[in-house]
Amino acid sequence: MEDHHSLEGGARIKQIALITDDFSLHQSIISEIRSRNLKITTFQVGEVIPVHIGVVITTPPEVGAIDFDPDHIVIAGPAERADMVVDRAIMKLRDIKDVSIIIGIDPGERTGVAVLAETAVVSTYCVPMADVYQTVLRIVEFVHPGHVVIRIGHGARLIRTQIVNSLIKLGAYIELVDETGTTPVKGRDADIRAAIRIAHLKGTPIGEKFITPSLGEIRSIQDQSREKTGGELTISRALAEKVATGELVLEDAILIQKGEIKP
Repeated sequence: MEDHHSLEGGARIKQIALITDDFSLHQSIISEIRSRNLKITTFQVGEVIPVHIGVVITTPPEVGAIDFDPDHIVIAGPAERADMVVDRAIMKLRDIKDVSIIIGIDPGERTGVAVLAETAVVSTYCVPMADVYQTVLRIVEFVHPGHVVIRIGHGARLIRTQIVNSLIKLGAYIELVDETGTTPVKGRDADIRAAIRIAHLKGTPIGEKFITPSLGEIRSIQDQSREKTGGELTISRALAEKVATGELVLEDAILIQKGEIKP
């Protein structure tokens, strides 16, 4: 029998359990849980699950052998990132599905993303700008979009514009937060801490219209394409506009310009 692991002591409250023989998943989930200083207990398939367990993480082949409330089972897909699996488990543990979620975004080359539920920080990420849409999409898919408020900091205008335009199609309510007058966040995890602060600040509703990029921003993207290709090519203005509006990422625009993929 596998030893049961509790990552923190203290009173018995509802806890996450991991039940799987998948070594890779086991390692990645335990590592992610440890990084967040959360509690987790591990069991083998077929073991009796005690009453203090609130959520079970498992895999598609193993779920049928687990005797537990299906609404409180998180099935980890084969390619799903461990942080997203743990996020889903935490949301189920806290019954967050129908409460309002606030997503704070600090735009930049490395964009900070913070997810808050009723002022409590549920999860944080620091991702490349190109990954922001998919990161937010995974969060919104779990919660009804009508319960989501996305707050984006006013910095890094071009990147902010790209992020806003890519997120509008999610149907969530988006606000632009003016951080003027607030103390700049510096040091380790600055992007994440800034995203948390942005999530706590009221902003101005953006509405449903795309933000039109300026001519200077379009030229800036063309310059970036030239730098990325070592001067080999410059993407067209039309492609640069699509990058600026979040319709394309720069890497794909370069491949289209090269003729390696179809527009």
